[in-house]
Amino acid sequence: MRSTRTTTALAAAAVAVTLLAGCSGGGSDPTDDGTLTYEDSPLSVYWEKVGGSQDASDAEAQQARSEEIVAACMQDEGFEYTPQDASVMTESIEDEGDMPAWDSLEFAEQYGYGATTYSEMPMNQGGGEEWVDPNADYLATMSEGEQQAFYEALYGKQTMSEEPTDDETAVEQEYDWTTAGCQGKAQHEVYEEGQIYDDPEFKDLMEGMSELYTDVEKDERTIAAYREWAECMAEDGYDFANPQEAQNSIYEAVNEIPYDEEDGSQDPAALAELRDEEIATATADRTCQTSTGSARAALEAQFAVEQDFIDAHKDELDAMVEKAAQADKT
Repeated sequence: MRSTRTTTALAAAAVAVTLLAGCSGGGSDPTDDGTLTYEDSPLSVYWEKVGGSQDASDAEAQQARSEEIVAACMQDEGFEYTPQDASVMTESIEDEGDMPAWDSLEFAEQYGYGATTYSEMPMNQGGGEEWVDPNADYLATMSEGEQQAFYEALYGKQTMSEEPTDDETAVEQEYDWTTAGCQGKAQHEVYEEGQIYDDPEFKDLMEGMSELYTDVEKDERTIAAYREWAECMAEDGYDFANPQEAQNSIYEAVNEIPYDEEDGSQDPAALAELRDEEIATATADRTCQTSTGSARAALEAQFAVEQDFIDAHKDELDAMVEKAAQADKT
């Protein structure tokens, strides 16, 4: 259970970095070979300027700062805490080895959508240095009750309802960093607090950017592109309206496989069966996106909507970039 907590906390930091890095790009012109990729997003230029693009050294520095905050916080709580090695914690974000591009046919044929095959990817093969908890020896000197107090200080008190829930009765619990212990405090201070996208001055701008992708989905160009894709998929026996539906079907199926209450694992046989379905679906999906031209057409529609947004809000976007630059100098 505690190893799961640790993994969850580290994954949260990695995801924050990965999502921001995914917004980086090289401008609105097509790439040199004439193809179009997510990196050609017009809005990516603005995300780069407000700190949305990070390299490995930036991620490592942030993680090191986070660990320093955790150590100080744990000391205030009456515990010793040895910071984790930031270079080991962030190396998996960059180390994808010879893995094909995530949006390529080769990736689909080998890994599907990455749902049941995540552990097979190069960065998860354990080729690097094995991680060792620097606090293990310290924890070994504690009683079970002391260890529980240590983890509660580190991650917050874990509560889980014993009441069974279904889709109608389940209540979504919003994450609150103030109840997530020293890790929550560190994550907030390093990855959340003071970020330009949380600035009240740009609240309306950010909301508009969030709604932008709903506009993309409703755009006639996007709908037309995915209509052709859906017809192509139907020829292979699939009934999806768009690629996102196809991908979601696999992740939903993974979530339906029960987890073992003791070790959190899922039935290997069920995962293996779903793996075959995942790769077949993803391969058909990527093949149809390419053969119908829907992948490029959908990106063209997205980028056109983004450019319209930029044209309408250029002054606000420039003000956001300027304020972020001023904050970096302080």
